[in-house]
Amino acid sequence: MDFPKLVALDTDGTVWAGRLDENSWGKGPGASDSIEDNIESVNGSWLRDKTNHENSIRLYDGISDVISDVLKKGALLAIVSTNSRKAMYDRALSHFIVANANGSEGPIIQLAKYYDVTNESKVEQFRRIREWSGLDYSEMILFDDEAKNNAVRIQLGVTFQAICHKKGLTWDIYQEGMDTWRRMKRITIPPNPSSQLTPMVIGYTGQSHTVIDLVQKGEGRVHRMWTCRWGFGLYVTDHPSIAKFYSDWEKREGREGWVCAVWVRDYEAWMNKVNKVWIPENDSSLPQMDNRRATDEETGRNQEDRDRAVAGRWGVYTPYVLFSRHRFLDGMPIELNARSNELLLPTQIQRSLVYLTVITDTEAEQTPIPFHYHLQTKAWNITVPEETKHDFLKHGETDIYDSIMMESS
Repeated sequence: MDFPKLVALDTDGTVWAGRLDENSWGKGPGASDSIEDNIESVNGSWLRDKTNHENSIRLYDGISDVISDVLKKGALLAIVSTNSRKAMYDRALSHFIVANANGSEGPIIQLAKYYDVTNESKVEQFRRIREWSGLDYSEMILFDDEAKNNAVRIQLGVTFQAICHKKGLTWDIYQEGMDTWRRMKRITIPPNPSSQLTPMVIGYTGQSHTVIDLVQKGEGRVHRMWTCRWGFGLYVTDHPSIAKFYSDWEKREGREGWVCAVWVRDYEAWMNKVNKVWIPENDSSLPQMDNRRATDEETGRNQEDRDRAVAGRWGVYTPYVLFSRHRFLDGMPIELNARSNELLLPTQIQRSLVYLTVITDTEAEQTPIPFHYHLQTKAWNITVPEETKHDFLKHGETDIYDSIMMESS
């Protein structure tokens, strides 16, 4: 089976239970001046503060098996942590003993091919990992207990697997992460494919020059100014004039706004390999994102909760394309109070399959709608739950409901 070329593990709450906290460790009687010298080993999986035994960290039970498996598969092991006291982590990872690829044991710090403990975001750490390793982000996975660090998936396309604070990285969560990575890998088209590809327009987007430049580089943006109710990614419409509406919005805000046609590089991969789901616009059990007011951790957790809800209720797993209806905004070139179609492309799918071409405002206004998303549900293999069909009826969109029913018959 395919396997990532680099597996990265966070530390506190992921590899071990407890926290190495410079503000609490080494504060008791007889403390050494160097804070790391206050860490003592009870055994190969349990460390404590020699000045206050209430401060301790313990390896989670499954970590040795996980690290051994990573090494047996020939992958690079990376340890990444956002912290300011690297010396404490050096000492802890030198004391913690786990199995290596051949079954013998050694300190974690000696088994990690890449080790980064800095007071910077995981995004910046993975940029360094890419420069160091020469690997593409699609060949990497991060296991982390802090949901805010799914920014590596949103911005770079690294596969991210959130884990439970209280359980750490278990074998089951490890396998779940690998399954997620393999779903992503199956839609990744190599830079120089041997087979003939068939590109196809799947919609239009109106964005600032900054966002379009990021997309062309294969990265995504964490939006803070505009509401991103279904998560971060590239929002696309089937209506060229609505894309111009958003481009004009950027111009009114003083930014350079462009309209782009959104293409997939391979029609067959888009139709048959990409998971897709059409969700109801308003559903109390499907959390929307309040990215303008929420913390980074709340925003990250919201994305994880929504992904779990979509998987649990409708059997659609990440990475997936999300379709929805969008409420009317003043100035939209559609009937008053009508809703429009949109889709959300996550960064992993965007950088694997998608490219943009700029079109003029005149072209956007004069281009007829090439297709309506609700008429593509069968051809594109879009999962349309019963709740979504009821949402169409609730809003009086009987024509869309009827077309969906005909598509599914």
